[in-house]
Amino acid sequence: MVRSSRPARVVSAISITVALILSACSAGPGGSTAPSGTGSLTVLDWAGYDAPDFWIDFQKAYPKVKVGFEIGASDADIYGKMSSGDQADIFHPYTGWLQFYVDQGLVEPIDTSKLKNWSMVPDSFKKIGQIGGKQYFIPWDWGFTSILYRTDKIKSVDSWSALFNPAYKGHISMWDDGPGAVTVSSYIHGWDETKITADQLAQIKTEWTAQKALNLFYWSGEPELVQGMQTGDVWAAYAWQGAYATLLTKGVPVAYATPKEGRNSWVGVYGIRKGTPNLDLAYKFLDAKLGVATGNNVVTQFYYGSANSKVMSSITDATLKQAFSIDDPAILQHTNFTPNLTDAQRKAWGAMWTEVKAGS
Repeated sequence: MVRSSRPARVVSAISITVALILSACSAGPGGSTAPSGTGSLTVLDWAGYDAPDFWIDFQKAYPKVKVGFEIGASDADIYGKMSSGDQADIFHPYTGWLQFYVDQGLVEPIDTSKLKNWSMVPDSFKKIGQIGGKQYFIPWDWGFTSILYRTDKIKSVDSWSALFNPAYKGHISMWDDGPGAVTVSSYIHGWDETKITADQLAQIKTEWTAQKALNLFYWSGEPELVQGMQTGDVWAAYAWQGAYATLLTKGVPVAYATPKEGRNSWVGVYGIRKGTPNLDLAYKFLDAKLGVATGNNVVTQFYYGSANSKVMSSITDATLKQAFSIDDPAILQHTNFTPNLTDAQRKAWGAMWTEVKAGS
């Protein structure tokens, strides 16, 4: 999956830490208990999330409803489809892209009183889906981004600058993404990534163009990154914690850094298309998405976090606890969360990255 990049929201981070990692969740209902309905829904989602395990609460509660999936290749692809008139009832973007849907009138405001599982979502996560005082999105999956490294090749990593370390030449792998590159550079330089100037962007381009000589390959999907780390070809990489957890289960000697500049983090949300004729079913689907069984599956199969606090507080598996740094209550205090960027910023950063890879 493709994620976006992010500056700090420390208050939100602290609240999420308390709610998701330390607190026992308040009791709440499981999946929807309404009578099974009929009809159909179309969901625009990411590859893999169309598997029944990731909407199992809805499937069990509404077995007569036909659910069809369209697959988006990236946030840019999903946004492009929705802005071009895609008729999916529900869509799954990530933080950094939400404002676009609201500004274009593509998303339906959500009446959370219709969601029986809403009480399981921490307030800090609820706020991520709020724009202009209205709840437009429900949070669902989340995770970290940091430096993943082979501990048999590198003693320790304490900064994002590891991706530029000439000592690791030919053994570094950066994510194939312009906004991600801008984020890394902004962390290293202490810049506000939402206010990158033309001069700063030019410096970022120069830095990443030089970094090409150190980089083994740009990864676009976690499997290729996992393979590179497992073989030992890659020693240090920009990575999501899903790759970290996968490698831990394979017994590969890896660690996941907490850089002095802070990790970053992404949050996936679901929205309802403005004007959908299937609004009632869409609410039922979103409510079931927050169910415990569905949340457990995203944690144990994709190694991504769930917005359901009951799911997160019940994690006992040692690998998962390590992947989510559950035993480090301060971790999210040092985590930078995704901002909403403008269309002009995304286009400029994407164009910069194209030029970096072309060597121009």
